[in-house]
Amino acid sequence: MEQSGTLEGVQRYTIHGSPYVRVFFTLEGDAETVVQAQLPIEAFDESLRPGDPISVTMLMRTVMAVARR
Repeated sequence: MEQSGTLEGVQRYTIHGSPYVRVFFTLEGDAETVVQAQLPIEAFDESLRPGDPISVTMLMRTVMAVARR
């Protein structure tokens, strides 16, 4: 399932040398609730910046990927 939203922030980090991102975003229709997801770098479009429109891919309410909308 894909949902539209807005990227609010990104924190990059590594675990045992593997890059990950902690992504903060709001979903369309609920701009007051900031959602957080932790993803491997391959599941995130690194060109995204806070304020950009995004498409959030979810499976069973778990974020699987974040991409530019």
